[in-house]
Amino acid sequence: MRPSRLESRIRLLIVCFAALIILVVSGIGWIILLDAEDAIHDRYFIKTAEGIVNDRSGTTLPAGITAHADASFLMEKMRLHEIPSTLGLHEIFANDDLTRSVVVRTFFDRLRLWIILGYEREFRIWIAPEECKGNIRVVLADLSTTELSEAETDKARDQLLMLSALLFLLALGIGQLISQWALKPVRELTRRVLHDRADTQTSLLRKDFPADEIGQLASALDEYRQRLGAALSREHHFLSDCSHELRTPIATLKSALDLLGQAEGDAISRDRITGRMRRSAQRMERLVRTFLLLARERRPPASAGSVNIESVVRSVVDEVGALHPEHPLKITIQSDREVMLEIDPETLTVLCHNLIENAYLHAGGGLLEILIRSDEKSVSLVFQDDGPGFPELPGPTVPGGYGIGLSLVERLCKACNWTFSRGPGQGGGARLEVGISAPYHFPDAS
Repeated sequence: MRPSRLESRIRLLIVCFAALIILVVSGIGWIILLDAEDAIHDRYFIKTAEGIVNDRSGTTLPAGITAHADASFLMEKMRLHEIPSTLGLHEIFANDDLTRSVVVRTFFDRLRLWIILGYEREFRIWIAPEECKGNIRVVLADLSTTELSEAETDKARDQLLMLSALLFLLALGIGQLISQWALKPVRELTRRVLHDRADTQTSLLRKDFPADEIGQLASALDEYRQRLGAALSREHHFLSDCSHELRTPIATLKSALDLLGQAEGDAISRDRITGRMRRSAQRMERLVRTFLLLARERRPPASAGSVNIESVVRSVVDEVGALHPEHPLKITIQSDREVMLEIDPETLTVLCHNLIENAYLHAGGGLLEILIRSDEKSVSLVFQDDGPGFPELPGPTVPGGYGIGLSLVERLCKACNWTFSRGPGQGGGARLEVGISAPYHFPDAS
């Protein structure tokens, strides 16, 4: 697989960070090495200078070392404007032709020397203490001609460079391993996303991932995928519901328009026809409103007051029966007591309309019983016919071929937090029950 940009960036950051650490450590190590070299030079030179001042070194001075009565010669020899006066050892740097020089006292003087001046010739001057006797008071050493530890220093420098190169190569390998290890779950998540279906409702992406950042990302993608699948499902149902449920009121409206032209002069017939047209328009309006609510994953509107459930059921029976005047289906309504529900009446009307319409389409010419059951704990609507019933299918899903109306009822109950169940009736046929979870009361008990 071709390395991703994220993997390349991780590897580059690790390598750059390692290179920076190597550079800093090497620089500090080199400074420590130079200080150690200077310490070797200083110990040798101080010992030699003490021997010269006390006349213990013999008549011949070592190469690169000169003895003087005072330090004034530095002004002419090295163009040094500031002559050291403090007793002890001093460090001096000069350019190649000794036309410019500077005394190094502090670390900042050394930084200025390295960064700005760039003088390369190094000297040491030792001013003898007052208790020393003799004419020799100052000893000068030119370290550019005195080889004490250059071979060892060069060897240590080569070893330091080799160690830095090895550490850099090691950083490359570690960067490769870390990038592969860190991005392994990302690649696995990418593979699952590319091979996963957006309309599935199972949580496949977050499976086998730990509860870290990748697991949180997988969980978020899972939730987003499920919301997207639910949105696609709602869109599919919206289109099918509109094409199915709006067909009947549109047909009613068209037939009423045809009859309206034939009822000229008959006021009673015109009022009856216009009433059918008005009811069809109202039904289309509430159907569209319900479809939009389900498509937007919103609950139906709250109740604006109490609704008599039996009155709603009877009005829907009359409305649907008027659409099927020649159908042999008989409908009976039984209620043990009057019940007032605190729900949206249009939601209950859409639900009853779909169930009764579905009975006209699939139950045949038998009997449809609508039972309204209520007690102190719950209210339920039971629709039971003596038709062919449902085929034997596992699970609670509405079987295919029994109308989009049942699917709409099932989703509407889910949106309202109502229960919906189906099964065979006691004497055969189909039995559908809707458990309504809404505030209610009994007018006769108040």
